[in-house]
Amino acid sequence: MRIVYTLLALLIAFSASAQQNPQYSQYIFNSMGINPAYTGSKNVLNVNAFHRSQWTGIEGAPTSQALSIDGISANNRLGLGLALTRDQIGAQSSISAYANLAVKLPVSETGVFSLGLAPGLVQTKLDGNELGIEDDPSIPTNSDSNIRPDIKLGAYFHTQRFYAGLSASDLMQYKDMENIEPERHYYFTTGYVLDLGPFVKVKPSVLLKEDFNAPTAVDLNAFVLLADRLWLGGSYRTSMKLFNDTPEMDGMKNRTAIALIGELQIHRSLRLGYAYDKMLNGLSNFNTHEISVGYYFYKKTDTKMLTPQYF
Repeated sequence: MRIVYTLLALLIAFSASAQQNPQYSQYIFNSMGINPAYTGSKNVLNVNAFHRSQWTGIEGAPTSQALSIDGISANNRLGLGLALTRDQIGAQSSISAYANLAVKLPVSETGVFSLGLAPGLVQTKLDGNELGIEDDPSIPTNSDSNIRPDIKLGAYFHTQRFYAGLSASDLMQYKDMENIEPERHYYFTTGYVLDLGPFVKVKPSVLLKEDFNAPTAVDLNAFVLLADRLWLGGSYRTSMKLFNDTPEMDGMKNRTAIALIGELQIHRSLRLGYAYDKMLNGLSNFNTHEISVGYYFYKKTDTKMLTPQYF
């Protein structure tokens, strides 16, 4: 149907302007998908999975699923991981697989500096059968797909209470089946954990997402950790013209969304997370839900969560 095709085009355009590549809220608890240098930072074999339904109630709205696993070598100098993702928006979908490698370099008593690399493959598919358009030769009437290589790079530093990371994705440029060349994306993250009392900790953090062709996407985050078991907090997503100030951007809305996020450490090995996103623009009537689950495979000799505990 033409309505589905129009919706698909609008969703893709909105996603591009919001720099969602793709967007998910619970990277705060595991940043391996953003920065390959984060791989192995928890010093324990770690499995994470999440599902995100964006703008529920809109036909063809984006959905995402991801599964990742990472761990550390016996000498704590090498992080290894695998990240699988699937994204669907209307008739278009993509599946990606990245092999993550991070070299860990101790630089102080508690500080570790990491360099990361993640080569991968991305399959993009457009199912023309779902569009129902037969009179436009530029739109495929069957399934059209391609596979491209990609690579991510990153650097990451952390102590037990502080972290900062810089990374880049989509470094291998190409033309996809719609002759659109994906933009390189750059990420900067930093955060700190401080004590408010014996059972209360606070973690402010920030994420900048940049492609130098649109306003910089900024996440401002604040979380409270209760008794080292329950995270409660949220994110405010906005955009700022930090590196690119062209007249075409004057009409773009700055406020984009807020996210309310919680994560419960049910058991020392098992955690569950949930995020509720509320748009603050024309899509305010359509909400987003995200569920995550994580599991740590401790050795028998491990008696507590290994550092960094809070990132």
